[in-house]
Amino acid sequence: MVKKEGSHRFWKTKETKQKDDEDLEKRLTDSGGKTIQDANAFNPPDGGWGWVVCISSLIVNGTVMGIINTFGIVYVKMREHYAKNDPEVSLKAAFVGSVCTGVTFFMCIFASISSDRFGIRQTAVVGATLGCAGLLSSAFIERMELLYLTYGVLLGVGSALVYSPSLVILGHYFRRHMGLVNGIVSFGSSIFTIALTRVLPILLETVDIKYTFICLSGLHFLLILFSLTWKPLFTKKSNLAHLTLSTESVYQHCNDCCTFTKKFLNVKIWKSRAYVLWTVSLGVGLLGYFVSFFHLPQYTKDNFPDEDGSLLILCLSITSGVSRIVFGKVADLQGVNRIQMQQAAFFVLGVCTLCIPFSASFGGLIAISLLMGICDGVFVCLLGPIAFDIVGPKEANQAIGFLLGTFSIPFTVGPPVAGYLYDLMGNYRVAFHVAGAPPILGAYSHNFPGVTTSEEFASISKLDVFSSTTQEGKMSIIQNTGAASGTSSEIVVIQASDILNLGSKSRVAEPDIERQAMLSEEDEDIPDSLHNESMAKDKKFTGTNSRYAEESTKSTMLSEAVSKYLDNVESVKVSEA
Repeated sequence: MVKKEGSHRFWKTKETKQKDDEDLEKRLTDSGGKTIQDANAFNPPDGGWGWVVCISSLIVNGTVMGIINTFGIVYVKMREHYAKNDPEVSLKAAFVGSVCTGVTFFMCIFASISSDRFGIRQTAVVGATLGCAGLLSSAFIERMELLYLTYGVLLGVGSALVYSPSLVILGHYFRRHMGLVNGIVSFGSSIFTIALTRVLPILLETVDIKYTFICLSGLHFLLILFSLTWKPLFTKKSNLAHLTLSTESVYQHCNDCCTFTKKFLNVKIWKSRAYVLWTVSLGVGLLGYFVSFFHLPQYTKDNFPDEDGSLLILCLSITSGVSRIVFGKVADLQGVNRIQMQQAAFFVLGVCTLCIPFSASFGGLIAISLLMGICDGVFVCLLGPIAFDIVGPKEANQAIGFLLGTFSIPFTVGPPVAGYLYDLMGNYRVAFHVAGAPPILGAYSHNFPGVTTSEEFASISKLDVFSSTTQEGKMSIIQNTGAASGTSSEIVVIQASDILNLGSKSRVAEPDIERQAMLSEEDEDIPDSLHNESMAKDKKFTGTNSRYAEESTKSTMLSEAVSKYLDNVESVKVSEA
């Protein structure tokens, strides 16, 4: 016989559990001045040092994307410098830029993993250093094939390691102005693209391609200094609650140490149906996204030989940059659904691509380019905010990294397929018709319930009564709620991800709480024959039913909080009046 006093206690009574929670909260409060709820809560400052981070991210974003977007200028000089009677010099030179672009977006996956494991700032510094080394070594290369390694792989990896963190760090400092800040940062690519379009031809003509690469490496070196301003405000293990030696935390820590995928990959984001469907939709839509960007100059040369095709790209870049700021601010407005904005941008972009062959004048092409630039700006400035809406700020790092990684496939496949159709047909009519279909299909794919529902909850969560009322109005809500309930009021923050997660588990049966209570209240001896059986059942019971009980309690709290929120809306209006 095993005496209960000296044996392991399998289940805790309510009084014991409550006492343990109070002791735990007291230890946390005494050590860090924060409760468990305070430790798990995170409120970005929405300003202050965040604006310095915003400007530095703009410069990083502009440098990386500016070098990629202006490769066509370097491509012309590269053909002349490395020709040496090589009949395949055009193919080899074009492949250098293709490798750089593909590696940049593909390696964003590993950049996000590295940011989680080693830190955002450390990853960005390493990336800026590698990019600088890649451009500097390219200046001393005399064989085209070696540029695949230096300019293609080394610069591509470095660009990815510094580019992906530049988007993720914004979520550490902003929430209410998330759309505007992403618009400002992505506007940097338009600024640097326009600037490098004017500067690179001058450098290539005066100092040749060697010293042009050296100048670009110096620009990449400055990214090391700018990335040092990125101080993360939270990490996955920064919460004080993770420091407690609870059964669940110890089990999770041991499991993470023993499982490779859980140690390096955030598999939680792939359990989100909204994120998976959104990523697939974007991958489909981007198959024809860059076709017009790459082939509009050649189309202009074939159909309007007296006009300058680069003017279309300039018009596209200008409207793209302006729309990133304008629509980034619009996306922050209350009740705005960012998914629907991005969906409309994809649809209009696809229609514009289909209409390019029907344009009978160069002025029509300019109008189409201006409209396509607006769509491009809307699409780019909403990538970060939507990712934060769907998976939350603590999961957005790898979510953005994997999202950019999937872009490498359509970015690499789309333009070459259009070029193949051009060589096959002798014109761009079929190529542009085929390229216009994927964006329209991608826009339709955004209609899946898993995507739209998530963003609808996110748009509702922006309706923050406490942030939009006076101090008197806030005190009125607290006093009225406390008087009605007879107890002190508690402000509960409701997140869209919590509601969605509860919705997905709403069909789970309630746990057998009575069995737990009965066993915990027994004071009799536990037979030896039942000891091992109880230990086995304890693992299964505490690992499943207790989790369901916690979710049930959380669901009740959320329901009560929503009711309080709706009841107090009128009180806020009266207080403001």
